Amino acid sequence: MRVEFSFIHVDQSDSLIDYANDRMEKLTRFELKPMDVQFTVSMESAHECRIEVFVLEGRRKFKAEAVCDDFYRGVDMCINKLSRQLSKDKGRVKHHKNADRSSYGKIARLNDELEMDYTIERPLRKVG
Repeated sequence: MRVEFSFIHVDQSDSLIDYANDRMEKLTRFELKPMDVQFTVSMESAHECRIEVFVLEGRRKFKAEAVCDDFYRGVDMCINKLSRQLSKDKGRVKHHKNADRSSYGKIARLNDELEMDYTIERPLRKVG
């Protein structure tokens, strides 16, 4: 996971970067392909902090945005939004092909469990 930070109208804060990187560990369990993450931290007005997070994973794109009065709370809000999006997407990808064949897969597993090693010898039929 590659994470980039950009600060607009705000001084760069190492503690905020460390905090965001720690919270990003929550998203690594949803990683199917290498992710590129872009954090944008900006100040809208005197009391509005804006955090935007853009995630690019392969061809899929995810975005979360939070506006609040605290940068750390904004990071938490964005990470929670992204975890919901990534969880939902991973579920779609994981169950994509199995959804149509779910009953077939259950029957095949039952047949494998019930299959026993019986050898039945049948006489050959004479044709003609």
